[in-house]
Amino acid sequence: MSNNCKCLGNNSLAIVLSINLKRSKENFIGLQYGELPDTTEIEVLARNKTTATVVKTNYQRITPHDNCLMLTVFATLQLLPDTNFIAMVSGVNMTIIPFKTPSYQKRNVVVCISPLYVTEQWQNFLLVVHIYKKFGAHMHLYFISAVTSFFELMWEYQKHDYLTIQPWDRMMFPFVPGDIADAYSQVEFQNLAAAQTDCLLQYKESAQYVALFELSDILIPKLAPTFIKEFQILLERSKGTKNVAYFEYQKHHYEATVYNHTIFRIEDMIRSLVNMEKKTLGNIVIIPEKLNYTWMDRPFSLPGGLRSITVEDNEIIHLANISWSEENPRNISNHTEFSRSLEFQNISISEIESNMKSMFENERIAEILPNLPNFYYFYDMLKECFEGRYYRILRNRRNRLKNGICPGPQICSFVQNDAVKCVHVNAKHFYMHEIRPITYYFATNYFYSADIGCYPH
Repeated sequence: MSNNCKCLGNNSLAIVLSINLKRSKENFIGLQYGELPDTTEIEVLARNKTTATVVKTNYQRITPHDNCLMLTVFATLQLLPDTNFIAMVSGVNMTIIPFKTPSYQKRNVVVCISPLYVTEQWQNFLLVVHIYKKFGAHMHLYFISAVTSFFELMWEYQKHDYLTIQPWDRMMFPFVPGDIADAYSQVEFQNLAAAQTDCLLQYKESAQYVALFELSDILIPKLAPTFIKEFQILLERSKGTKNVAYFEYQKHHYEATVYNHTIFRIEDMIRSLVNMEKKTLGNIVIIPEKLNYTWMDRPFSLPGGLRSITVEDNEIIHLANISWSEENPRNISNHTEFSRSLEFQNISISEIESNMKSMFENERIAEILPNLPNFYYFYDMLKECFEGRYYRILRNRRNRLKNGICPGPQICSFVQNDAVKCVHVNAKHFYMHEIRPITYYFATNYFYSADIGCYPH
């Protein structure tokens, strides 16, 4: 909840819901421009120390297709100053819900990392977390599951304000039949649209720019020595700066090599990168005061009068493939386009390397490093599954809106390995009596568990 929001209004409440809209066959393009699939309203009771009020509003649909049973919607309402109690109202019933205030710690740039599941690529993490720190960005990472030692490493970095880890728990609807609320196979990509919308809303008041990236995405400013200055230059170049909602950076695919039997060095990984001569639809950097929600990686459409800018002088380095090698990286002499982009700013790779080494001297991190994975068990398995089963569909925007597949890792098998242990987020879920028109479910008391296994939900 916000007391002084940039564009939602004072004392505003933003709500992001995953909801079954009963697969109504509406014109979903029209829905993106304000048409409503039904007349159901979101109704909220709010109280402060002296006053109570009930406010109603319609929701806006975020998910632009009908492939999944559970869809993401957004709503916002104006409540009372200093609200300390919020309940969702359904008829004569109400559901008291927890709520939180957005971050007020001023940050120039926040990089929102898509939900991580069965993650093993600790080298990716070390590379991006130090690069983003160097150029003035804070990482906000949504977490589902990861190899145990990798999670421990991220946890220690969080203590030093390199990133914020947010638990992203699986949705659960206790005792609700799957044809009504299927949280396993009928939620699009780990509820990615909700995660990215949540991140945008959390930093809406405190950050000047919010980027929606994956852990395999690396952006290095080329127009200026920091992210904030590069984004400001891009805005100044555009003639109508007031109507720019976001920048889009195209993705340039690279293959990386990581090395066994050596101490990890950022320079080794950078110098190993091989250009795959492939570019794809990019990721975006949002001006948060202009948008309230987003679909996966970008809004499906923009409110009237707003536009986006495609960046032509820089691009995202996307680590599309990673392989292990027993070679000595000192035998590699090539300097890639990636390493030259660092040299463009007269910044020595060793400067970033030195920062990482100082972190490695931390006693707890030094204990974790020898236990990090020296092979990937799930990475190749998932890559093959994704490529073979639906990436071809997703590449075609029109097809992915028509095809009946609800996209997500649930279509892949996750065969467990006794040698690979994971930490998984968990939470307390509540049974709710059915109420109409909407029964509200939520989770509280998030914690991390070693008992669930290496799964994406």
